[in-house]
Amino acid sequence: MRESGFSHVVITTAHAGELGGFFDALGWQSQPAEHHADACDFWGLGAATDVMRWTAPSRHCEVVLLSVPESVPPLRPLNAAVTTPGGLFDINMRTWDSDWARDFLAEHGWRELVPSVAWQFGEIETSEGLYIQEDGIVMAVMQRLHPPLEGIAFDRMSDIFNSTQMVRDVEQTLAFLKLLGFERFIDHEGPLPGDGPRVLQLEQHPVDTAAIHLSIAHPKAAMSGSIELIDVPHHPLPAIEVAATGGRGLRSLGVPCADVKQTFAVIQESEWAGQICQPLADRQLPGLLSGLCFAVTCPDGGRLDLYQHTP
Repeated sequence: MRESGFSHVVITTAHAGELGGFFDALGWQSQPAEHHADACDFWGLGAATDVMRWTAPSRHCEVVLLSVPESVPPLRPLNAAVTTPGGLFDINMRTWDSDWARDFLAEHGWRELVPSVAWQFGEIETSEGLYIQEDGIVMAVMQRLHPPLEGIAFDRMSDIFNSTQMVRDVEQTLAFLKLLGFERFIDHEGPLPGDGPRVLQLEQHPVDTAAIHLSIAHPKAAMSGSIELIDVPHHPLPAIEVAATGGRGLRSLGVPCADVKQTFAVIQESEWAGQICQPLADRQLPGLLSGLCFAVTCPDGGRLDLYQHTP
């Protein structure tokens, strides 16, 4: 049913010029996309909007920027605690140098949400910081410290390779994602070693209760287009009710399907049929998203757009 992880990130933004400048400075290629009424209906944009596609140098990742007024409320409040469940929390990019990335991001409208922290996850040591901009979009920036990162080539910062959802129950969301062909290939339950709790703003809690459940899922166990899920069993926070359409920020992840009709039927016939927020239809949408598609929301509101591109 599924061939890969997510391929697109759809962003509704009042700061398209600033975000575009960020991607442009990293060598991403821009392409204006024709606007159609279908886009307004599919994502709940209201009035006509400017659409810009940004494609990574690798050609393996694309960001679709949809301009909306600043009066449109953010999908996640800018002051929400990191572990607050609801919607898409962040997008992840790699860097060769966390200090350089901090300064570069500051030049392009991002501020530190959590300063970079070196911490251990299994056998991997990494430096990770969180950044946020004025639409409420959060980016996790990671520098591999040990062992050396191999087999991945990029200039300064990588493609968007992962996206995190803060959830109330990792297992519940995983059960939903399995219907779409995603399978767990990384799992961690317990405290985060060293300074790890600081990344999730859990450092104020005792070590033994600052534990998390973290799982990463992908159809082929790859850290490229993967979906990461995190819950905090001992210190849960009230969930944000994220609108399925409209809003400003990380709107959705675009997920290609080999057979989108079959995928839609599987969801329709499951206990998750109520998660369908846009029915299957042939739509004129930006770029590769155009054609047969539908949209679903994960149990805590993270939206996925499932599509089968028709040349």
